[in-house]
Amino acid sequence: AIANMKVLNLFQVGQSAIRTGDIVGAKGIVKLIQSAQLVSYVQGVGRYAYKISAKPDSSLAANNKEYAEGSAFATGLLPQLYKCNRATAKAVDKMFQIKVGNIWSDTIEDFLALLRAEYQCLGITCEDVGGLWEDSDYYPGAGPCVTNYGDYF
Repeated sequence: AIANMKVLNLFQVGQSAIRTGDIVGAKGIVKLIQSAQLVSYVQGVGRYAYKISAKPDSSLAANNKEYAEGSAFATGLLPQLYKCNRATAKAVDKMFQIKVGNIWSDTIEDFLALLRAEYQCLGITCEDVGGLWEDSDYYPGAGPCVTNYGDYF
């Protein structure tokens, strides 16, 4: 995946910075690596959010595999998301809790809007994440967004 190639390239740039003694540059690369690694978590959380929200019965009892996999991706994302916006992190955590009686209540559009609002703070863009693709088209309501770079300056 493109996100993984980006991380590997950043590791190589960081290695070069360390070998040449560029400590300041290496510290900057570490931050870029941390942000780039979040892309896979965001993609995974979105994918399982869609799988749960698209079913008529969105309960944990009917979708335990999807909740578990979404929870695994959310676990990797939550610490950084919490640093950006505690309310969003708590909402994502609550949605994927492996807890008896948990029922998904959001649409995929609402859930993705919640995540996308934190992309700038997470150091990622819409283009980094892309949309949720299946076979020959995007999942309904889960197409890619476009970054408004005016918000980044």
